[in-house]
Amino acid sequence: MTRSHISYVGPAEIHDGHLVAVERAGDKARVRIRGADGEPIALEFLGVTEFSAVRPEGMLLYGLAELRSEGEAHARRFIFANWEEWDDAGLEIAARDFRVLPEGEVDLGGPVS
Repeated sequence: MTRSHISYVGPAEIHDGHLVAVERAGDKARVRIRGADGEPIALEFLGVTEFSAVRPEGMLLYGLAELRSEGEAHARRFIFANWEEWDDAGLEIAARDFRVLPEGEVDLGGPVS
């Protein structure tokens, strides 16, 4: 039997933040969020193997959950938990790793390069 566990990852300001934009290029994805404190947050996912998005822009976030299963050493599954349970908007990414981008690389106004 495969065992798995869920944990919340990333900056605390993701909770009650709004997802602003999502972009994918090859095996990378970038997610931009306006944190609960109003400050921008950008996450970069590396080694993306699966990507599922249903109208994620504007989603009010409960948090970023990571689901790990035994035996799946290569890919980690990240789920952007939607506060509004009645809404089917969502974003899930399977990737090797993720990182929070430094402030200088966060721009909520224009496209991500």
